[in-house]
Amino acid sequence: MFNLEEYYRLYNNASLQEYECQKEKIAEWASIKAGKNNKDLPLRFLKKQAEFLQKMIQWESLWTEEYVRSASLEHLAKEQEDFYAEEEGEYHRSFLNPSVAVKQFGDELGKVATYIAYQMRENLRYARRHMRFAMCLNQRLFLDIAELMKNHAPVSELKSRIREHALSQVRDRAGLSLHERFIPDGCQGEDQIAYGDLQDPGFLYMLDQRVTEEDLELFRFMNTLPEEEIQKMAASFVEGYRKGFFVDAKDIVIKKTVGIYHRLGMERMTRRAMELFRSEIHYQPFISRVKTTQKNLQCQYDHRFDLALIFDAELGQKLNDALEEEVEQNASMLRLYGGPAVIDSFGEKPFVPRKGKGNIVFSEEQTEAYTAYQNRRMELMHRYMPERETSFTMVAYPVPEIGKDFPALFEETIRINTLDNEKYQEVQQHIIDALDQGVKVEIQGTRGNETNLTVALAPIEDPKHQTNFYNCVADVNIPLGEVFTSPRLEGTNGVLHVESFYMDGLLFKNLKLTFTDGYVTDYQCENFPAEEENKAYIRDNLLFPHETLPMGEFAIGTNTLAYKMAKQYDIVEKLPILIVEKMGPHFAIGDTCYVGTEELPVYNPKNGKEIRARENEKTALRHTDRENAYTHVHTDITLPYHGIGLIRVVTAGGQTTEIIRNGRFVLRGTELLNEALRKLEEEEAKQNETL
Repeated sequence: MFNLEEYYRLYNNASLQEYECQKEKIAEWASIKAGKNNKDLPLRFLKKQAEFLQKMIQWESLWTEEYVRSASLEHLAKEQEDFYAEEEGEYHRSFLNPSVAVKQFGDELGKVATYIAYQMRENLRYARRHMRFAMCLNQRLFLDIAELMKNHAPVSELKSRIREHALSQVRDRAGLSLHERFIPDGCQGEDQIAYGDLQDPGFLYMLDQRVTEEDLELFRFMNTLPEEEIQKMAASFVEGYRKGFFVDAKDIVIKKTVGIYHRLGMERMTRRAMELFRSEIHYQPFISRVKTTQKNLQCQYDHRFDLALIFDAELGQKLNDALEEEVEQNASMLRLYGGPAVIDSFGEKPFVPRKGKGNIVFSEEQTEAYTAYQNRRMELMHRYMPERETSFTMVAYPVPEIGKDFPALFEETIRINTLDNEKYQEVQQHIIDALDQGVKVEIQGTRGNETNLTVALAPIEDPKHQTNFYNCVADVNIPLGEVFTSPRLEGTNGVLHVESFYMDGLLFKNLKLTFTDGYVTDYQCENFPAEEENKAYIRDNLLFPHETLPMGEFAIGTNTLAYKMAKQYDIVEKLPILIVEKMGPHFAIGDTCYVGTEELPVYNPKNGKEIRARENEKTALRHTDRENAYTHVHTDITLPYHGIGLIRVVTAGGQTTEIIRNGRFVLRGTELLNEALRKLEEEEAKQNETL
């Protein structure tokens, strides 16, 4: 089995002297006497952080494969509950909570305190992986700040010192991030998944992640599935990745590695997928990221902009310079990276964050600098891993948290994720043929949905050889079912309204976006009582770091079976965008689907016509103003079938062809898509009769 401690031995030995010295100093801080009066508040805070760091130091020396194997599940679970108590059950009274820190220390010092507390939590991950050299980075920061706080240094000096540490660590952190995400070095758990005992629930603790009862339940369920089901899931996943190269005419042979985003509990599928990547595509798979069940998303949400405490243009420049040095040093490995293969999950309860006091946020000036930093960062990554050479695939399955119907939903999701590509491709081509006749598409809502939107289409100069829409089945985005294009921005106007929209764990209620010539010019939702709170929620989570975003994609989803499942089990709000985007028309704000590949010819896999609409007025800026051509954002928002009153295409001469009316496909050749909708209607009618 892969030995993490041995892997990091060289780095750890280089930091050994500093690490041992830090251990002694941290132990001193953990043992200080701190009273309960306000004067001793800084000492109580520092003692608390030192106790946590000391606990991580002790645990790092204890944790081994033998330790995990010999411990009971109850012991391992209790141990993790203790480690995560402050960010989970005790968050309401923890310094990790910005509201608590600000209430105790005041606004300015409170933000510094909560920043430090959250930063120290990194050592939980580092300790699990025996990365003592990385633990040193945070321990060094703590000891420096502790002396300053003890001596009542002004907040400005504390921030300055934090920034100095950040600047001194840019290369170390750039290297850590790059290796974890893009380089198959074996330290992320691939060896454990490939060769571990997948019958033993204790195995999950070997993957160095937070393990919850929900993760264990998913693991146990996966062990009940027959091998042929696991094979079907893994095969469609790997085949989708392979197709991603071929449908976009990319050379799959020049790449050699694939980064798997693994979902804890689904090790059987990941193991089989890794085997298939090796045998069928001859790629070296490695674990790039691991997703686990989050017990308190509020903590993560409260700290999402912590970098703003110290960020400015100079720091952004230094971060990018360090990243450039790292990517150049690892260029040969990065050029072999074929792209990510993502196993996602859904069913977690939608998260509506509380708006707390004390959260660190970006100023207007910082936002501008951060945007420039992000643009250059993406350019650096694209230089060595250009989209014209890489692909990806994504699939999602439910987790037990979705409720009592979980087993049935899992089986239904397998069916949806493995539908007949050829059958749906034929149906979707009828929709594309109709859409290609038009200059615009009109979308109107019904049953309380206030959508009233016109989407302008790119002109087709050679109808015999060109098309606007891609015929998308189960390749990069599983499950199948959509036709999509990059709309023209000029002439794209109106209001998009969705009653609920779920993104990255966040729920938006009654979201309305107003578009003027393709750009978002107004927005609102109903998450909070005050309008300004709602606007800030959208700015921070949908638009950031931009003031506005263009409409980068217009699509019509055709997976009515997925929609039937969602309605039948009442899980629309719990589905990932990966499935929801196939359940009606969807509109992406941000970049098009062809970022960085606009010059690469793409053809409709059904009829061989070249996709005409690979850019819009925004991405066309790459020729003259590349820094402002891309937003590095692509967020899909779907209008479900039941909210659609009408979708019709309008020709230059004013003639119209209807695609959908009152939630049903009415275009000739699309009758298959109504079968699931009709069955759903019949089942709902029977249920109403019973009631």
